[in-house]
Amino acid sequence: MHFEIVHEFDISLDAIELAVLSPGLVDRLAARLSNIESVEQKTHALEGGRLARVWSYQANIKIPSFAKNYVTREMCAWDEVSNYDLKTHSSAWTIEPHVKPEWRKYFTASGRYELVPMGDGRTKRVVRGDLELKVPVVQKVAERMIVNEVKKTFEAEAETLRDLATLV
Repeated sequence: MHFEIVHEFDISLDAIELAVLSPGLVDRLAARLSNIESVEQKTHALEGGRLARVWSYQANIKIPSFAKNYVTREMCAWDEVSNYDLKTHSSAWTIEPHVKPEWRKYFTASGRYELVPMGDGRTKRVVRGDLELKVPVVQKVAERMIVNEVKKTFEAEAETLRDLATLV
């Protein structure tokens, strides 16, 4: 399933980019994520104009009773691995689920994140991604549910970026 999420900011690209690069972004974001039990920054390394970052998430969801024999807490945790390039104002990201290696073939998610200057000191953020859950019967419903949660997370991140970028 392909998705695209766009946010516009009445803030310059430089200010938004500084917020994206902030090592404190994850802590401010965590407070806004009601669907996430915890999020932790595992890696934050800015070198040679590139930010390599890994955030580890544990979802806070109630597993429906019919799925409890199949879905474990471990399956609701993942790492978001991203590499942001200052020259292109963009990053490539992937999701690595916290599941047994032999189960990783059932879920893939990756995409691009870019900041685009709009003129007049405004910036647009475009997040594009592809997500696939290879589980028969519930695949499309589950993919839509996951994308809905992804959108909530990016909405919270947009608000956090606004706050960070406008601190006086």
